[in-house]
Amino acid sequence: GEEQVRESLAWEPRSLSVVLPCAGEGEYALNTVRSVYEMTPHDALREIIVVDDGSTPPLTESHLSDDAQKKYGVRVIRHESTVGLIGSKQDGGDAATGDIVVFLDCHVAPQKGWHSSFLKLIGENYRRIV
Repeated sequence: GEEQVRESLAWEPRSLSVVLPCAGEGEYALNTVRSVYEMTPHDALREIIVVDDGSTPPLTESHLSDDAQKKYGVRVIRHESTVGLIGSKQDGGDAATGDIVVFLDCHVAPQKGWHSSFLKLIGENYRRIV
């Protein structure tokens, strides 16, 4: 019955990949990366992927230096020219390795515990979009 269906959709996701599509956000990109890193338990955060969608100068030259990438565990995917939001999300999602892929705008500041509802709700039903 309904209980069996609910149980068949349940699983235990453990890791998050956070994808940040960014186009010219500069300082906001760094602040969002820092916030995601600081507000997500490290056992849950698999990676932060920034998709630099044609920013001039490239984010790796302006705000996401090698040091910042190492410090916050960031991987940068660079589009030399603008592809757009959907293409950026697609490339970031394709590169993600976490159990759950979370797409956030490149100018947000997640609060402590933000990840809990993702793990809980998607854990109840792997088909769920939150």
